[in-house]
Amino acid sequence: MALSKGARMNDAQIFEGVSVSGVTKSRSVLSREKNRALAEIPHVTGITLSNGKEIRANTVVNCAGMWARQFGEQCGVNIPNQAAEHYYLITDSMPEVDPSWPVIEDSSKAVYIRPEGGGLMLGLFEWTGAPWGVGAVPNDFSFGEIEPDWDRMAPYLEDAMKRVPSTVHVGAKKFFCGPESFTPDNSPIIGEAPELR
Repeated sequence: MALSKGARMNDAQIFEGVSVSGVTKSRSVLSREKNRALAEIPHVTGITLSNGKEIRANTVVNCAGMWARQFGEQCGVNIPNQAAEHYYLITDSMPEVDPSWPVIEDSSKAVYIRPEGGGLMLGLFEWTGAPWGVGAVPNDFSFGEIEPDWDRMAPYLEDAMKRVPSTVHVGAKKFFCGPESFTPDNSPIIGEAPELR
């Protein structure tokens, strides 16, 4: 909400209830790259919305999260990004937990831990994640859940609880599995796409 308010204060417009369906582009940019022949590289000129409206823009930032790869494909841009199952457990209330505690991460146990709802959240990462929506992430999927695989995740959960032994003695409010997007090297993808200026 704060980002939206700040954007509006600087004359940005926010369109809700509509999605970006593609980009408009021109073929006016020429490039010579390391002794290669001159080639035309398209230049973005705007976006198209699912309601048919077009918005002109010299720059388009793909911040579509787990849909970034699909949106890139629509625009002729390869984005190595894949949704994968991500798990976390929220414990029942733990009186000793202070909500101002920082997030801690123990990469040796593939876990992050933070205060949540009077208890703790134990966020789990797998050494080899389970991909989700490989063919395509549904366009209408939003804040949904995936059926958790308790058997596969039990060793990760046990390791996380070893990190905070007091979690063994409280119940669990929620064991959540939902998709989150990842790149092959777990780093952000930043910068101009080579396929589209």
